[in-house]
This record gives sequence, structure tokens and C-alpha cells, in this order.
Amino acid sequence: MIKTLSMAVWDTNSRRGLSLKERLEMFSEREADFYVGNWDSDIYHDVFFMSFDVCDKLTLQTARSVRLAGETSYLLLVSDRRCDITELLRPAIRPSGVMFYPVNNADLRDMLYEIAAEMERLSKDDDDDVFVLKSEGVSYRIPIRDILFFEANNKKVQLHTAGQQIAYYDSLESLADALPSQFIRCHRGFLVNTSKIEEVRGAEMELRLTGEYRIPFSRSYKDAVKQAISSR
Repeated sequence: MIKTLSMAVWDTNSRRGLSLKERLEMFSEREADFYVGNWDSDIYHDVFFMSFDVCDKLTLQTARSVRLAGETSYLLLVSDRRCDITELLRPAIRPSGVMFYPVNNADLRDMLYEIAAEMERLSKDDDDDVFVLKSEGVSYRIPIRDILFFEANNKKVQLHTAGQQIAYYDSLESLADALPSQFIRCHRGFLVNTSKIEEVRGAEMELRLTGEYRIPFSRSYKDAVKQAISSR
């Protein structure tokens, strides 16, 4: 039995036969327990299905809106193989998966079970392993292990992971006191996760992080950086 899921469908695909929403509703009646509705940016859904056969400006705008409406939601693209979806594979959209027509019922079932299992796994994370923040009215729960660094930006700080950047009101000073000891100040404008440091370049006064990020460090923090690296 699939965990109860709230799902939404945005469908502009012109294929004949059962729509994706109809197929999901039939599947729900037989095997699962979830709500399937039309997409509404004011309602949170666990899963968004975007079904289309043309990746046009409207499709791109809708994908962005879907992601903004639910940062932790699963966004699934369903398209024809001949459709170029390259524009949708970007950090600001971050699709969770791609399916191609004709959609196989078994593949659809497997996808939903995988999502339910992943949601269950993530729900077991201890609060100590998650960083919680709020930006522009949206709450985020970011796994500590995914955070690369924080960057000062006027009166805000910007959190960086490999797939997203979130700006919100805070200071590096308060973050340094609140975060685990693996996070250190390396520069007046940066707070870095030392577990993500791959290389220290003393000549350039630069840290190389996972994902080829380059972060400066200043002389006043040089000893703190060395100590953090040696104690890992």
C-alpha cells in the first residue's frame, strides 16, 4: 500500500486516450490512497506531474512556479521522447524524474512506490541532521550533509547546496554559533562546511569544495581552517 500522497497534474499533452490524471485516478482506486487534483500554486502537494508534448515558454514558466510552490515536492516530467526537455533540466527547476509516453502502468506504480519509500526515509531524519529556515514565507528543511557553504549578502545570507541557493535574513555570526562544529568561518563573507573541502590552496588563499566551488579564505581565519582540516 502506498503512503497517502497528495498529487497534482498539469497536462497540456494532446495525446488521445486516457489522460495522465485519469490514469492516476484509476490507479488510486485500485491500489493506493492519494488525492489527485489539478495544480494550484496555493496548495502544497507531495508530487507534481507535468505532462506535455511541447516544451514552450508556458511549460518552462509553469515548471518554475511548481518548484517555487513546493521546494521539497517531487516534480515529475512526462513527455514524448521527441520533445526536447533540456530547458527543464536546470537547478532552478530540479525535476525529480522523467517518464516518456506511452506511460506504462507498472512503471507508474514503481515510480510512486519509490517516491513513497523516499519520503518515509527522509521523514526519519533526526532534527539535529536538518537545517530549518524560512524564506519569503516558505519553510525549508535542508539536510546538514547537503549544505556546502553560507555566503553573506547584505542583510541576508545565502545557503548553497549542489542544487539550490536560498537567501534569507540571518547573519554568519549567529549561524556560526548555531551550526555543528564542522562549519567554520573562513572569511568575513563565508561560512563553510569543512566536510565538503577537497583542497586548500594556500598560495591563492582559496578553498576548493565539492562541485568545483571556489571559496576565499582570509589570513585571520587561516589557523582555524588548518585546524578544522587536520581534525577531520
